[in-house]
Amino acid sequence: MFSPLLHGPRTFKSTIYLFVFLIVLYLIYIETTLPGYNRRLTTPPNHVSSSPSTAPPLALKPTSPPAEPRILLVSALFPLAKSKHSHEDYENWLGKFLKSITTPVYFYAPPSLSSMILSLRGSLPIYINTTFNSPFDISPLRGLENAYEHFHTIDREASYHNPELYAVWNAKPWLLDSAIKHLEEEKGEVYDYAFWNDAGSFRYDHVYTEWPNPSRVEEVWNIGVERVVEAGGFTESRGKMKNHLLFFPFTGMFGWAKRYWKEDDGPVDMDISEGSFFGGSPSTVSWWSETYYIYHDYYLRKGYFVGKDQTLINALFLLFPERVFGIWLDNPDATRIGIPGFDVGSMGKCGPPWWYYQWFLADGEERSVMSEKWLKDSNDYKSWLWQGWEWWNQRQECRSTRVFWLKDKLLGVFGRGWTVNRNVIV
Repeated sequence: MFSPLLHGPRTFKSTIYLFVFLIVLYLIYIETTLPGYNRRLTTPPNHVSSSPSTAPPLALKPTSPPAEPRILLVSALFPLAKSKHSHEDYENWLGKFLKSITTPVYFYAPPSLSSMILSLRGSLPIYINTTFNSPFDISPLRGLENAYEHFHTIDREASYHNPELYAVWNAKPWLLDSAIKHLEEEKGEVYDYAFWNDAGSFRYDHVYTEWPNPSRVEEVWNIGVERVVEAGGFTESRGKMKNHLLFFPFTGMFGWAKRYWKEDDGPVDMDISEGSFFGGSPSTVSWWSETYYIYHDYYLRKGYFVGKDQTLINALFLLFPERVFGIWLDNPDATRIGIPGFDVGSMGKCGPPWWYYQWFLADGEERSVMSEKWLKDSNDYKSWLWQGWEWWNQRQECRSTRVFWLKDKLLGVFGRGWTVNRNVIV
């Protein structure tokens, strides 16, 4: 018979506690007497053995770099009855464009020029559209010959302009937009960016090939978006903002007095925009083309001179600055450390200022090669003229200017309260 003391509540609890205590002591004894106890105790808790593992390595999914944007260049050549440049000049300039630039090209020309263009292009990608014999054949300009003849009578530069040249200039937005749409509809080819490039814009020797360089274009657009964000103009997703921006090179900037310009004041006859190169996403190119001809026709009806595309572009800059970004070689906001005031250019030796954008949008290695070439040519030319004046003869390599968002630039010039009321397109 069991003792009644062992059945009491207090005695039962004590027995349980004693039993648990003995088990804990036993486990401690077993743990501390196992082989290798001291080694495991002194091993840092986060130590990872360097001995080869017999387990198979984890299979990492390979990551591919993001695809470069697809870029299309669009250009045209229509013979003029009267031109500042000869046929030989244009053939020479075309060769520097078509023989060297590997980017796909969509080219408008009359049938009489197609064989020459194909010969210059060789095996590089090109699509030639021979539908139009004259820029007056495109839909926005059809039937405007008489109006453009009148423009020639009021053009302050009539001595070296003519009605056909006005038509060539004003055809660019439509030709660019039409090329993008045609390739997508007929060929199934879709591009991320498309640019108008004047046929005669490559006038000097260069080393550019894949131009404008896709990675550089992407970089410039990303900087453009950052400029919008920095200025507080960020109201949509970055992707949408990037898709809405239109790139233009600038040759100057509006003065303070233009803050009083109004929509009905018409085209702005100043050296601001460059019409030889511009572009963006397909949707932005379409917007630009539609907007351009709406205001072209509006100002034409009001009797304004709209023969020179730059003057109309300048007006659109004032009306839609939020859609435009670009570069300006002489931008005072650009960093110029180490460039003396007597240098050949505000950003060093950069070749012809009008075509600075060609260098700016090129691959980094090609920019370096061209910078060295320009610097060598400049120093070689001046060495005989300024012997003993090395401090004067020395020039700086070409540098990148600052990308800017036009709306922010204009607010800085005109004042933060500046705006232009739009009535034609709200």
